[in-house]
Amino acid sequence: MNIDAFWQANRKFIIGLGAGIVVFFILLAVVAGGASDRFRAASVSVSRAKSAESRASQYSVSQVRELEETLDQLDADVAELTDSALPPYRKRFRVPIGVSPASHYIALTGELRDELIGWALRHNVNVDETLGLPPVSPSQPLAIEQHLRALDVIDRVVHLAIDNGASEIDKIRISQQRRVRSGKKASPLLITPLSLEITFIRVSVTSFLRAMMISQQGGNSLGVVSLEVLPPNQKKNEQRIVVDFEIAVLPQITKELE
Repeated sequence: MNIDAFWQANRKFIIGLGAGIVVFFILLAVVAGGASDRFRAASVSVSRAKSAESRASQYSVSQVRELEETLDQLDADVAELTDSALPPYRKRFRVPIGVSPASHYIALTGELRDELIGWALRHNVNVDETLGLPPVSPSQPLAIEQHLRALDVIDRVVHLAIDNGASEIDKIRISQQRRVRSGKKASPLLITPLSLEITFIRVSVTSFLRAMMISQQGGNSLGVVSLEVLPPNQKKNEQRIVVDFEIAVLPQITKELE
């Protein structure tokens, strides 16, 4: 095609198109330049605001120390009130200071199974080998405390039962914890139901019941909430009782300083 002929035929269109492209790039430069300036100004403004907020929220070293001391004192007060309000559990079942709750739980449950079940077998008594513990060890401190408190009760009751003529302690169950409710209000305590079944053969259950009542009154309550004496099996000369307990735990509420 002849270029001169093409130019002559399309000159107005080509000139208009070129002018439009030039105008477009000019406008783009103006708009982009203004947006870039606004973006930089906004970034500076945000940075200044963050810096001012950070300076305003900072505490002095003495203030932080004072807050930490107050928090430690509150934790100590809560622990003291908890010990006063709830039945104490024995030192062996408490997590020692500086020891991981999970490590203490694993070590103690292993030792207790060997000791308690071995001691029971030497007295010709069968004890539920699970001790009511879950197949998977709990990992949270609150759940660990729940099971350690329950184990303390189980250990005490098993000893009381065997010392008073029991032949079997079975169906030990540590159930899922729950909160006690009164109407719309919920108690701050977490309650862990515990139950077990004790069998006596050719032995009266009276001495065991008396021993358990004495233990209840000794300032270290077992948390008995119900006791059912099942109909006796005359052929086997067997008597079974089912005892239900409630183990209370008060969750510790702590706040971290950031």
